Amino acid sequence: MNLFHISSSLSILNSNTITNRGEYSKKKKKKMTTLRRGTRQMWNLMENGKIIRDSSSRSMSTEPRTTRIQEGKNGEKIFKSPFNNMNYPTMPLHEFVWENTGKWGDKVALKCGVTGRRYTYAGARDASNWVARSLLNMGFKAGDVIALVLPNLPETAIAFLGSVEAGLIVTTVNPHYTVDEIRRQLINSGAKGVITNAEIAPVVLNATRETLPSKSPFIVIDDATLPVPSESIPFKDLIDRGKSLPPVPNHPWNFDDVVVLPYSSGTTGLSKGVMLSHKNLIANIQQVKASTDDNVWKETTETHQEIAPLLLPTFHIYGMNAVMLPNLKLGVQLITLPKFTPQWFIDVFEQNKVTCFFLVPPLLLFLATAPMVAKKHIESIHVMTSGAAPLAGTDVERFYHRFDIDETKLQFIQGYGLTESSPVTFLQTLKSKKYASIGNPICDTEARLIDLSTQEDIVTPGKTGELWVRGDHVMKGYYNNEEATKNTLTPDGWLKTGDIAYFDEELDFYITDRLKELIKVKGFQVPPAELEALLRTHPDIEEAAVIGIPDERSGELPRAFVLLKKDKTLKEKDVQDFVKGKVSEYKELKGGVIFVHTIPKNPSGKILRRVLKEQYAK
Repeated sequence: MNLFHISSSLSILNSNTITNRGEYSKKKKKKMTTLRRGTRQMWNLMENGKIIRDSSSRSMSTEPRTTRIQEGKNGEKIFKSPFNNMNYPTMPLHEFVWENTGKWGDKVALKCGVTGRRYTYAGARDASNWVARSLLNMGFKAGDVIALVLPNLPETAIAFLGSVEAGLIVTTVNPHYTVDEIRRQLINSGAKGVITNAEIAPVVLNATRETLPSKSPFIVIDDATLPVPSESIPFKDLIDRGKSLPPVPNHPWNFDDVVVLPYSSGTTGLSKGVMLSHKNLIANIQQVKASTDDNVWKETTETHQEIAPLLLPTFHIYGMNAVMLPNLKLGVQLITLPKFTPQWFIDVFEQNKVTCFFLVPPLLLFLATAPMVAKKHIESIHVMTSGAAPLAGTDVERFYHRFDIDETKLQFIQGYGLTESSPVTFLQTLKSKKYASIGNPICDTEARLIDLSTQEDIVTPGKTGELWVRGDHVMKGYYNNEEATKNTLTPDGWLKTGDIAYFDEELDFYITDRLKELIKVKGFQVPPAELEALLRTHPDIEEAAVIGIPDERSGELPRAFVLLKKDKTLKEKDVQDFVKGKVSEYKELKGGVIFVHTIPKNPSGKILRRVLKEQYAK
């Protein structure tokens, strides 16, 4: 369940090799007596089966806002969110997102960061309604699946919400997919039509041949500079025609109806459709808002509007339901970028006073290292939120140090989640300086930590296990894949994340790696993310990826792929010696070091270790 194809953990972090101010460290020199003492403290503070910690002050307390361990019906140890439970508005997703549009109708909702074309909130709301009318007029029926094969454009949000208003199920497709990959998702999802853009229309059209029903709508957001297939229907025609069509009729619906069908696990196997309902998405948006300070993301007023780049791909759950939809709900101005280029990226910050930024680790490293980035580009930002891929605490400190930033004025939040959980399940608090931590379960979220060997609950600080989560934001299941659903969801609703985690003495959680990516050396588990974070601390190394290669005696050995900084040179032994002594002997790079020109990643920054294994592991 790999969120960035499309469902791995929002954050696979290293915390074993990095120590920050006040941060819990799992270094081997720390004696186990400390952990045993922490365990005694926790159980001594149990009250009717509850372990209580004050999440606001990060000290053991009986204050109302607490993370607790409670005993379940069958004796399981459940980590309870420190935030109060809440009720969710029972309404369709599009109505929820557009609910307050009347308050800020004249403010910009969506602006293209390349061309400058824009829609106000009133204009975007009307356009999405007209799109809904036109889709129904074309023959779509409530419950049909429509595929959106789109980069981030202002019209992407309009197409998405218009499709939802028409009662359709939206399956979002990676626009970087090959013809065969697009075709497979169209077939698997049962899509009855496609919306794409002019740049990739020929590829997408090829994928639809002999795939979609005959005369299925092929809708293209056209660009005056690019030709479009003659079979295509211009997206602007949907908007123009919709103005004169009858209103969207009230159709039967249920809060638990599936509304989106993103695909998951592309990096660990064939992708599966993740069935997410109106309730799942709305619940998660509300859960995140209830689990953060009111000053993190402010609702638009007559005198204030947040401005945020929308660079994270919206075909992916992070860009979709952690950035695009919740920010439209708050009246934020979203500046879309169809892809990352350094100049386009800088132009957005040059031309707009960006106030909040949602990113992945490669973007943070770009900000921290690229010569073209200046302090003026980030001075207006008050909060940055990261997820998706390995991020060590030193990566954040490197960014702060470069620009001499006051941490109270630009605050950093780490999050964790999966496509299967809509996506967010854990968040840091603003006051946290544990940059490598994912924090606590968000509102209405429960968690368990399961020992990999015994399958029993873990209640010992520092001990790793598989993280399980449960809540209203957890998916209904995998589309047409009962076996995969049973392997991932327990009968009582627990989602097995496949991520390895531990918690510290203050009940803050850390993700160390993916269960399926662990390297097994003579039976010992080696998390690749731990070694990758260590390698990134070398002054001459820009990026690194680690995989396990087969070995007759040890089972597997760690092999590193290293991207050096410009004009820097290292030898294999230099890298191996750098790691040696900093980790246990079985974690040393005995599988060798290969210097590369690029580290393969998916669009959201997750290292594609499968690709490395296919290319180099011989």
